Amino acid sequence: MNDLENLRTFILGVDGGGTKTIARLINIDTEEQWQASTGPSSLTNDYNTALRSCQSLIEQLRIQANCLRTEITVVFGLAGAGHIERANEFKRAIPEDYKEVEVYTDAKISLYGANEGNPIAVVSLGTGSVGAALTHEGKEIQIGGWGFNVGDEGSGAKMGVLIVKSILAEIEDFGGVNSLLAQMVVQKIGGDFEAVLPWSTSAKPTDFASLAPLVFELHGKCHLAKSILIEHVRHVESLITKTRANLQLPVVLLGGLSTPTMPFLSTDIKNMLVKEKGNALDGACFLAKKLAQKNLTGYSTYGS
Repeated sequence: MNDLENLRTFILGVDGGGTKTIARLINIDTEEQWQASTGPSSLTNDYNTALRSCQSLIEQLRIQANCLRTEITVVFGLAGAGHIERANEFKRAIPEDYKEVEVYTDAKISLYGANEGNPIAVVSLGTGSVGAALTHEGKEIQIGGWGFNVGDEGSGAKMGVLIVKSILAEIEDFGGVNSLLAQMVVQKIGGDFEAVLPWSTSAKPTDFASLAPLVFELHGKCHLAKSILIEHVRHVESLITKTRANLQLPVVLLGGLSTPTMPFLSTDIKNMLVKEKGNALDGACFLAKKLAQKNLTGYSTYGS
């Protein structure tokens, strides 16, 4: 038996978003697992941070498992990977001696994790937002996922933008902050309403998203929070409707903003929803296993 035949088979799935990145390394033969997490890894929000985070994370897990890069098939599912040039640049920056490396969108890995690779529609609500569907014919469809600058409606970051715009309008109209939400935000970002505009010009998507929990906390006692929540729900329902389209698929809501948003959705939308069977990291591992099996057998294995 030669050295190549002695190599073990590992898969490594990475789920990278605008707030955090989590990775799981699995020995296919023994089913041993190693898992670790780090900060954000959005290719469009901060490419260099994303690359450093992912490189450090996968090397950390490789050392923990005491395995070789040549034994590992890696699938990255990253926010912003819909930007093809950035995704290709990222892939080129990963050491070449891994057995196989693929870079997919975070929407794709969520899609395959949510229903174990079976047909489903998925809407992810986190720092960013994106919709995706896997049809009965095996076709993948993505809606949105264009990033903070031109998309991400229904996300935590865009809710934060709505908050700040509303507060600036309040300051302009009244010469200060009147609403409870505005007072809480001003206190959070610096304690002075004059700090709002300077803060907004340097804030990152994660900073805007950090304001979103205040809307859910205050919607019952603050008119501004309630109006922003109504606008947020409108964007989320539009994304769900566009993603599902005429496919008659059940819908899974994923992401940190999905749970607080769900109670405010219409009855018709709620009736479309089902509980997920897995998460985005599960989907990355599913796709990594499928890729590893394809390399071993020469054809793709689904549903295993």
